[in-house]
Amino acid sequence: MALFGDLEHHPLTDLARVLKPRSGTLYFHSAYRGRTLELTLIQGALRALYLDGFPVRESSRVHDILGELCAQGRGAFEFKPREFSAIISGFYKLPLLELLPASAETSVPEDQLPHPDTRFMPASTTAPVPPGLADTWAMIGPHLAAGASASDLARRVGRPEREVQETLHRLRAVSLIAPLRAGSVLPQAAGAVGSVASPVPAAPPLAPAPPLAPAPLVQRLLGALRRFSGLASA
Repeated sequence: MALFGDLEHHPLTDLARVLKPRSGTLYFHSAYRGRTLELTLIQGALRALYLDGFPVRESSRVHDILGELCAQGRGAFEFKPREFSAIISGFYKLPLLELLPASAETSVPEDQLPHPDTRFMPASTTAPVPPGLADTWAMIGPHLAAGASASDLARRVGRPEREVQETLHRLRAVSLIAPLRAGSVLPQAAGAVGSVASPVPAAPPLAPAPPLAPAPLVQRLLGALRRFSGLASA
């Protein structure tokens, strides 16, 4: 019996558990960067993976592809049961469930999640984006430029708040984002209405007092005044 669904409602780790005793082909028609993935499974073990019909032989690349699907957490899938020959060679024999990232298999503990109202912004360092978080970063990153919290992002990207909290936790763990400390002012918020008031500019220094008149001039004026007074009294 064929199975249909979407990773948004059936995480890849849950799907791998369901398919553990089964054999067949698992299809993702456009979930991975708009490309077609075909996974050949024999009793839950991955024997071959095809990308747009071409085989992916390197197990490291298989890890990256499945990790990205887990981190993305959405995309339609279809599983068609099929009995394969016992002599099928394949490229590897890897238990599908063990290929998936441990972080995707278990949710983040409640006490490690950021508060829904804690605002985050991109970190000042230029940390590389892990392949498994590339699509998530492309979706959330632009909304963090001016600072955003999990509750803000949940409304903007249409995802559950708990899911966004877990995403922020993982992005922070790889140094892509940092919390916006209380009292911080973003550069683009400078001068905006409602922003923190700019400090009052310091008063300009007082102009220096004019220099006193030279002493000889003062003395001449006083002498002229005494002479004038003497003439007047005479």
